[in-house]
Amino acid sequence: MKTLFVYSLLLLSVQVLADPTRPAPSWLAAKATADTAAQPQALSLQLIKQTANGRIAVINGNLLRKGEKISQYQLHEIAVDHVVLDFNGERQVLRLVNTAIKQDEE
Repeated sequence: MKTLFVYSLLLLSVQVLADPTRPAPSWLAAKATADTAAQPQALSLQLIKQTANGRIAVINGNLLRKGEKISQYQLHEIAVDHVVLDFNGERQVLRLVNTAIKQDEE
């Protein structure tokens, strides 16, 4: 009789821990992936440099020229202190945080 009582308590505790209304793990993983794909990643403008071939920008560690893409954005314009990105027809401006020019020491 004691064994039956202990066994029923054990079954009851297992049933309490398992949530029957919780979606399957595969559904949660698929939803998280879909949500991440729908939203573009956050971008950070790190550097703008004037070269002989025009300006280049470093965004999230990637070296880009005008017209190139990063993530789902296309680089539309590179100015002295900001860049303009295009995402599905909407323009977004990224500005340099520190615009001070560092001089090389000799």
